[in-house]
Amino acid sequence: MPLRGKASGHKQAEPRSPLFLPVAIVLCIWVIFGGAAPESLLLFSMLALSGSALLLFLLWRGDGSSWRSLSWPARAMVAVFCLIPLVQLIPLPPAMWQALPGRELAVDTLGVAGVADRWHPLTLAVAPTFRTLLVLVWLAALLLAALQLTSGELRRIFGLLLILGLLNVAIGVVQVVSNNALLVFHDGFAGRFLTGLFANKNHAGLFIALTFLFGYGALYAKHGWDRRHLAMVMSIGLVLLIALVATFSRAGLVLGLAAIAFLVVLSAGNRLGRGMRVLLIAAPIVAAGLFAVISSTDVASRAMARFGGVETDLRWSIWDWSAPLVERYFPVGSGIGSFPAIYPSHEQLEWVFPSYVNHVHNDYLEQVIETGLAAPIAWLLAVVALWRPIRLAWAERATQAGRLALMGAAALFLIAVHSAIDYPLRRPAVAATAMVALAALLRIEARKSRLRASKAYARRDG
Repeated sequence: MPLRGKASGHKQAEPRSPLFLPVAIVLCIWVIFGGAAPESLLLFSMLALSGSALLLFLLWRGDGSSWRSLSWPARAMVAVFCLIPLVQLIPLPPAMWQALPGRELAVDTLGVAGVADRWHPLTLAVAPTFRTLLVLVWLAALLLAALQLTSGELRRIFGLLLILGLLNVAIGVVQVVSNNALLVFHDGFAGRFLTGLFANKNHAGLFIALTFLFGYGALYAKHGWDRRHLAMVMSIGLVLLIALVATFSRAGLVLGLAAIAFLVVLSAGNRLGRGMRVLLIAAPIVAAGLFAVISSTDVASRAMARFGGVETDLRWSIWDWSAPLVERYFPVGSGIGSFPAIYPSHEQLEWVFPSYVNHVHNDYLEQVIETGLAAPIAWLLAVVALWRPIRLAWAERATQAGRLALMGAAALFLIAVHSAIDYPLRRPAVAATAMVALAALLRIEARKSRLRASKAYARRDG
């Protein structure tokens, strides 16, 4: 797509959706307040009020068009993800829950309290599982609401995410410069690393990497790169690159480079004008020069040095220590959110270190521990549900809807890759962002179905 100047011609505006403002508000709240686990009362209350309000608004409107527009694999995917924690919360008779794998310690503990012979649910951590159920229902509401947005509204939503991504960087800079004295929202590494709105530097790095893609969705998807915005685009890119280094996150740096590679592929997938060719040639040169300057600084040296310690990273040991829990609780799992409660009983003395293990740092392994056979079934449904929309998006990459869908697919890919070494989707900010990206991808299939129906209706009338 060539660089464009001033837009010409007149095009009829798309009808506005009444859901644009609610989606934007919920997204702002979840990104700003959802950078850590929703365990505090204030944080969970913010998520609950906004998520419940959106859900009630959808139910009040009574419009099921977004659900009907989904393919059956997509409907099954959404339903299964919401049903898993619901099923885990259903009380079971004593003979049934006591016979489940890995319940020996629970039977003994409840026996001491004199309540082992009562009905209990499958999950070993009722509160976290119930909290997860609520969050998943609110996320499903956000997905269904985002599916009803027009392409233009969705592009503006990604513009909002771009602003939130830059806000995340700005807050992180203030934290570092003030030595953890200002704008610290979560306990953790703030002040030592750039964490911004997040409690974890790796999640902050992922969100910065995703911000590159948000910029593509907001500034490129409609007509291509506007030559009036080139200076702004280059400036934003350089700021995000520097911020990635300041996170000291190895995963963030790798994912950021992957996001930039996606931008080049997605942009080059269309006809290029002379200005765009110059930009694509100049960008690597500028990036190389910037890297040469940054690499000479102490911050960059320490960030790059972390790649030398990959083989000694503690997460590899946590994987080995946690893997036997799969067999102990398979095929039903221990319950979503139960890992911090069940791991200590399995932990050996020589594994103990000053901080506690809150997650496996491999969300796929943790999901199998907590949900058993349900996890791979849900993954398979997700692959089936997303395969056709990705193909349709690539075929329509010259259109705004196609570009937004490809951007959504790229964002989901980065989150999926990061989930192999961390737990990003267990943070509401990333999960809400994933729902918007998923909506951008799934709506391409619904759009195709509507076009086919319109053509068939026109032929019948003719």
